[in-house]
Amino acid sequence: MDNEAEKRAIGSRIRAERTRCGISQRRLALMTGTSRSYLWKIETGAADVGIDVLIRIARALDVRVRDLIEF
Repeated sequence: MDNEAEKRAIGSRIRAERTRCGISQRRLALMTGTSRSYLWKIETGAADVGIDVLIRIARALDVRVRDLIEF
């Protein structure tokens, strides 16, 4: 099963919300306990994102998890 398009869509939504909030990748990484490079990989669709990290990202961006994963 190919999930590449979905991973890119999730990453794009995260990046859009982060940009809307005026938060840098580095700051979001610090807020969520991840590394900036891992966050970059998530935003480009190059890395899988676990539900725990997705929840932390959603909380930091003040959005619902489902807002990040709706296709």
